[in-house]
Formats: sequence, structure tokens, C-alpha cells
Amino acid sequence: MSRRRPYANWRVGLLVVLFIVLWARYYEGMIKKVMQEHSSFKTTQTDSTRLRSTIITPHLEQKLFPGKNIIYCATFQLAWNELRDDIIGGDIRLINQPAMVPILNKKAFTRNDLSDDSYVAMAGFGKDNIVEKINAALRQKFGKKAPLVAEELGPDSILAYAFLFKKLVFETPFEKLKDPIYFSTDAGKIELQAFGIAQFNPDKKTDKKLSDQLKIYSYNWDSGEFIIGLKSKSENDEIILAKIQPEENLLKTCQAAADIIEKSEPADIDYGETLRIPKFDFDITHEYRDLLYKDLLNAGFTDYFIAEARQDIRFKFAETGALLKSEAKIAAYGEPGGLIFRPPFLIYIRKKGSALPYLAIWVDNSELLLKSE
Repeated sequence: MSRRRPYANWRVGLLVVLFIVLWARYYEGMIKKVMQEHSSFKTTQTDSTRLRSTIITPHLEQKLFPGKNIIYCATFQLAWNELRDDIIGGDIRLINQPAMVPILNKKAFTRNDLSDDSYVAMAGFGKDNIVEKINAALRQKFGKKAPLVAEELGPDSILAYAFLFKKLVFETPFEKLKDPIYFSTDAGKIELQAFGIAQFNPDKKTDKKLSDQLKIYSYNWDSGEFIIGLKSKSENDEIILAKIQPEENLLKTCQAAADIIEKSEPADIDYGETLRIPKFDFDITHEYRDLLYKDLLNAGFTDYFIAEARQDIRFKFAETGALLKSEAKIAAYGEPGGLIFRPPFLIYIRKKGSALPYLAIWVDNSELLLKSE
């Protein structure tokens, strides 16, 4: 019977310890990799057709409805302005145009309402290399943050484009609150993630810094209405939150808040008060279908139709600040002259000589038409 050498057990033990150390490091590396992957996840882009309680509007005159969210971002108006001024040379007119067209033609929002470093807005023809010019302008202004415009245009095709990027960072991050905001819906109670100030104490250094980022413009105890402003590192921007009664439309509601702010004497948050703000994190793509495939009626452009009318809006708002990225595209394609029955149109069949048809169809969308495979 052979005997194991005295140092054999020591060698086996060393190998076991080494294996455990290597496995621990490997496991730690895997955990870090998983955490990094999860932290790098981006908010999934949502098509607006999936949002049952949210309306995307290209202008501020959108009527407000009980229980409906309304989202407006100025990029579509900026792209429209470029198409109107630089290409068409006047108000854009479409066949059977929707109500938004005359409102957009007002140019209520212009470049003057934005800081120059925050946007790109251009329009042009394919033959003038408008896509390359847009991408060059985006790279020059936004560097690695710039999106890539990849539209393939024919020589006479038109592209109107706008991109807006805002990153408003708070000098001192607000608190990530443990207590949620409770919100009641038809489906029951919902708990909303919140940030702000748990309980203001001016003796706390951090709370004092947070109060310097907060202005209370209005606080009505009787009605429960109040308006605040949040200051970021940006000298050109202010974030306004207004818990007020809605007016007829979004524009009038914003104006009502602005009127109150103009007449107000800003106050500071009081000792023991709390500030709770719900978080936002969405990425929505929206197609303005009411504009699609509408023929232009402007002189010199009657053989053009709207082929693309899209807007993407990315917004994140939390304890560290606000992030906004939005892109809008309006493309118009030309067609050779001819008899092209694009909706709307009428088709009917009758007996020769009869005044009335035995089949009549008014076509105003593509639901009854065969799609290309």
C-alpha cells in the first residue's frame, strides 16, 4: 500500500484555492458584464399608434381632452418652415388638406425661439445633395451625438429636415425618492416613480443647493394649483411645471401659465415641504398620416405629393435633469404628368344612359385597395 507524500495534500489544497479565486474573478467579471449590458439598454422606441391615451401634435393649437396626454415638439414645425420658405416660397397648399396645414403655415414657432447651438433645420432637392449637406451640418454641430440621415432621394425629390438636441443637467441632482406618487385611473391605483426633495431642511447643505434650483412662481392653497421653475446649468432654458386647470388648447394653457409667472413674485420652498415630480422616459415615433400622399397645389409643384411626414421624440426627465432629442422629416416626391388615381377619388358603374349607378365607391384611404407585395 503506497503512502501519499506529505506535501501532496498541500498541493491539492493550493489548486482548490486557486480554482476558487479564478472562479470568483470570472463570476465577478460576468456580473459586471451583465450590469453594464443592462445599464446600456436604451428605451425602446414606440410607434405612436400603440399609445391609446396620447396624442402627438405638430402645433400648440391642439385641443385638450380629458384623460388624454398631448405631446408637442417644435421640430416638425421647423421642418415645415424650411419647406414653406426655402422651397415652396409661400404657404403650402394640399388637396383636401387637413386642419393642421393652415395652422403650420402661421409659423407660430421659428428659429428665433431656440438657441442656435441646439438645432439643425434645412430643406432642399436631391440634385443639390441635400442629404449630404444635412449630415455635414449635423456632424459639425453635434459631433458623435448627430443622427445619420439616410434618405435616398431622386434628383427632383425634396427633403425638409429638423433635429433638436437639448441636455439640461441640474448642477445638483435632486433626490431619487423612495415614496412614489399615487395616481388613480379607471384600472386602479398606479404608483409613479418620483424625484425631488423628500423634506426640505435649509440646514442641510444639499437641500440648500436644491432650493437654489427651484422657483415657486405660484401656490394657491385653496385650489391646489401651483407653478414651479427648475434651473439647470443651461442659461438659455428653464423647465416649467404647472399644476393648473387646462384651457381650450395646449397653446392657451401654456399662455395661462406664462401669464401667472409674469405677474408672480417667486418664492422659496418652506421648511418641511416636499417636492415630488414624476419621471419621464419615452421614445416615440409618429407619422402624420393625414398629410401622406396629399398632392401639392402650389404653382410649380402640382406634380408633387407628400411621401413622408414623420417625427421622433425622445424625452427623459429625472433627478439629474432633462434630455430631449427630436427629429422631423417631410419628403415630397414628384411624378411625371399623367392620370394617377391616388385617393381621394370616385369610381362608379352604371347602365349606359342611366342617371344613377348600381355601384358607387368614394375612396379616401387605402383600406379597400390591393397592396403591392
